[in-house]
Amino acid sequence: MSDTQSDELSLGEMLARAGITQKKIAEKAKVSPAAVSLVVAGKSKSQRIEDIIRKETEKALTEGQEA
Repeated sequence: MSDTQSDELSLGEMLARAGITQKKIAEKAKVSPAAVSLVVAGKSKSQRIEDIIRKETEKALTEGQEA
């Protein structure tokens, strides 16, 4: 996924396309699922959580293409 593609998709859409749950992101980020939910909904900002979402979704989608 290119940077422009990920910029066009919402964080929630990125997670859905990659088949990743907010709970998995929360575990990776060592935060509560509620914190991830707030970021995905746009009600809170966390560059760290957003970066983890982008990294994990890109990794999942890249691995899916290789299979």
